[in-house]
Amino acid sequence: MDVDCKILYAFRGWIGFVAFMDLGITAKSFIEGRSFLTKSLLEYKAEEHTISRILGMFALLKAVVLIYSTLYIHCKPVVDLGRWSLAIAILLYFNETFCHHASTLNPTVIFPCVLNIVTLMGMLYLPDKLDIWGLRIGGVEDNDQLLKQIGNVRRRKPIKKL
Repeated sequence: MDVDCKILYAFRGWIGFVAFMDLGITAKSFIEGRSFLTKSLLEYKAEEHTISRILGMFALLKAVVLIYSTLYIHCKPVVDLGRWSLAIAILLYFNETFCHHASTLNPTVIFPCVLNIVTLMGMLYLPDKLDIWGLRIGGVEDNDQLLKQIGNVRRRKPIKKL
């Protein structure tokens, strides 16, 4: 097994870890009535449980996208979808913390944001560096490879019935 495969497997494990963290955020959002994007317990209102559930559903959706990005890392559109889900999550944390001041800069906001930034940087850099896509979709090389595979397939002789 070469180094590129080892790096790719480690990175796939990392993406799976981030997806697992999002599943934890989903569970936390449904168990607790208060969202971690709220400044304090004193500001708790009945509507915040709805915000918490919406954040939980967003985290669940992001976890599913990241799981698919891990499983189908050889498929460029799926990886692009994973990249976009990470970018939107980072935008959500920054927007709620710095623009709307819905949360303070605390570890429950910093840790997922840093985790998403590191993962996004890896998803932007590693697949292109390792050239896991090899032949681009719709390219001439892809068609040539398919024709070679078809040419290598031997045809079976029909079975004679007695």
